[in-house]
Amino acid sequence: MPKEIEKQYGELRKRHKLPEFKDMDNEFEISDLEETSFLLRAIIRRIAERLDFYSTMLEEVLQPDTNLYAMHETRYFDDDEKKHMYDLYTRLMNFNRQSIEVSLSRNEGEEADFVSSMFNEWKNLRQDLLKYIKKMRASWKAEADIKEDLGYLG
Repeated sequence: MPKEIEKQYGELRKRHKLPEFKDMDNEFEISDLEETSFLLRAIIRRIAERLDFYSTMLEEVLQPDTNLYAMHETRYFDDDEKKHMYDLYTRLMNFNRQSIEVSLSRNEGEEADFVSSMFNEWKNLRQDLLKYIKKMRASWKAEADIKEDLGYLG
């Protein structure tokens, strides 16, 4: 099946200026998509899943509400880092909403343009996300103050 997806993608790539299959597969794991007559739409759904996951993760740290892990992690970011994190969040949400708009348009050219522009920006987004993820993980190595994390419980 991956070979069929690769072949189908190759045909789309000839019609549109799409990234190389192996690069798209490396970033968004498109070779394991189900065979479909609408490959670009399936790729956009895969991209949208990633955008949803990462934007939700940032959102929870920016606005922790009652998520224990988010309340813990948010304390390790200063205001400047949170501002940059919010800027990253807005970039992710812009692509997220664009993916919805494109999926509603049902226009292959617009779908291809979205896939290409998202791919071109993804490496920068991924690097920015990685920086914050590393700091989130590092927060769990620091000595936690359980009273501060659980203070809202009373």
